[in-house]
Amino acid sequence: MLSVFPELLFLAPFAAFLMRVALGGVFTYAAMRHLQSSDGTMRSFAVAEAATATALLAGAWTQPAAIVSMLLIGTWFIFPKLRATALGTAVLSVVIALSLLITGAGPLAFDLPL
Repeated sequence: MLSVFPELLFLAPFAAFLMRVALGGVFTYAAMRHLQSSDGTMRSFAVAEAATATALLAGAWTQPAAIVSMLLIGTWFIFPKLRATALGTAVLSVVIALSLLITGAGPLAFDLPL
């Protein structure tokens, strides 16, 4: 397939890295929003979101973190009170998590491909 900008194809491996950082940013934002609440359920949910964000940003256990992130986002859909982001952001986060599950962590990660 022809590419309009073939000189940019060397950056293709960094796509997974950028998606991982974006999803980690979404979970960091959600955890910060949930930590501001006085409800114990919200705070415990924030701990799970913060742990997932840390794993994603560090690139450690990325595929298990992607599975956990899909479960957390699923709870955002089931319980809208827990959703700290817009609905469109949640949908795109599911797509990013599924992509990370399939492709792996990408460069600049602690995960080693087997």
